[in-house]
Amino acid sequence: MKSAEAATKPLGRVVPLRRVHDRRAEELAFLPAALEIVETPPSPIRRAVGATIILLFCAALAWASWGTIDIVASATGKIVPSGRTKVVQPFETGVVRSIRVQDGQTVRAGDVLIELDPTVNAAERDHLRSDLLAEQLNIARLRAALDGGEDAVAAFAPPANADPALVSTQRQLLLSQVTEHRAKVAALARQQAQKEAEQGTIAATIHKLETMIPVIQPRVDIRKILMDRELGSKLTYFETLQLLVEQQEELTVQRSHLREAEAAAAAMRETRGQAVAEYRRTLSDELAKAEQKANGIAQDLIKAEQKTRLQLLTAPVDGVVQQLAVHTVGGVVTPAQSLLVVVPSDSRLEIEAMVSNRDIGFVNAGQAAEIKVDTFNFTRYGLLHGQVLSVSQDAIIRDRPQDRSNDRATGTQNDTSEPKGQELNYSARISLDRAQMQIDDRMVNLSPGMAVTVEIKTGSRMILSYLLSPLLRYRQETLRER
Repeated sequence: MKSAEAATKPLGRVVPLRRVHDRRAEELAFLPAALEIVETPPSPIRRAVGATIILLFCAALAWASWGTIDIVASATGKIVPSGRTKVVQPFETGVVRSIRVQDGQTVRAGDVLIELDPTVNAAERDHLRSDLLAEQLNIARLRAALDGGEDAVAAFAPPANADPALVSTQRQLLLSQVTEHRAKVAALARQQAQKEAEQGTIAATIHKLETMIPVIQPRVDIRKILMDRELGSKLTYFETLQLLVEQQEELTVQRSHLREAEAAAAAMRETRGQAVAEYRRTLSDELAKAEQKANGIAQDLIKAEQKTRLQLLTAPVDGVVQQLAVHTVGGVVTPAQSLLVVVPSDSRLEIEAMVSNRDIGFVNAGQAAEIKVDTFNFTRYGLLHGQVLSVSQDAIIRDRPQDRSNDRATGTQNDTSEPKGQELNYSARISLDRAQMQIDDRMVNLSPGMAVTVEIKTGSRMILSYLLSPLLRYRQETLRER
């Protein structure tokens, strides 16, 4: 009985579950494969992983529905001074006489940078100066002859810097010109006086005849009466009549001579006046031509002096000399050749970036931008920040880089209406928040010409919209072919 009770009495210790589980696993190992799969309980780890994945997916979907990301327009460019670099170029072909600067040298506005040989221009300038002085002397002589009157030589006023030899020559020419004119006028005056004297003589003769004819006429009448009464001789009558007729005809002739003398005297007066007027007209014409020629020479002299001054290439602004392209004294430079550039020292640094035609519709002044300097790895040295200052109003056509042309040919870029092999870009000016960067343990100044990549923040959108945009695009563009 005791043994039966002992067999039916519960044990006094608890069997660990692990032992039971291990035994269950051992039992399952002897089951057929199908039954083993059925009898094996699900692993809690798999359930936890599945639940975690579902939870993460829901969280990501919620984040994509509410979260936003920035939309940026990427553009490449370079650092430039705000005042732009000043290119120094020669006006015309010349020979280098001296080079007074070197790369990196600081200069002041007006300092001579390069001197070209001025021999040719200086010779032309001096020749024009001599010609202008000669014309000014000629003008002074003509004005003295025209306005000086009787004392024309005393009225001659040559330029103060005129050559005494040229002054003497012009004074002698003026004296001979005035003397010749006076002699001609005096000769005409004498001829006029002679005609007027002849006019007086004829007038006196006419007066004499007019006085004698009234005296002879009664004698003729008396002798005719006597002849009619046969008291006088016919011969005497005809002699007296002949005398009367002769006096009358002589009076007619003298009156005709008087009119001729008056006309001749008037003609001489007119000739004298014409001589004076012709003299003044000739002087006036010569003076006008001389003044016109002098004005032309003066303008040519201004150009020659400007060309001579341009042989000294000076600094347009305060700054630093860069990109010196000429190093040989005696070398030849050509017009508009870039000899060097001066980087203004008082201007701040800016970014000049070329914005793609695809992004220009979204880029406006005032937008924030991040700048990556190609020289310095932005992941290590950080970014620069700036703001869009201005955007050009017209596109700049440039040749498309070869890598971009290949991308376009292979279809990696979106379709575009830009000319084949070319691209349309817009110039944008972007400010910089600082002109230095912390590189390791030192500050490095940014320099004009450094290449940069600019990311302009043009807006923001939901992440879900960004993820679905390819699907929406394909939905709009596919299944519509003819």
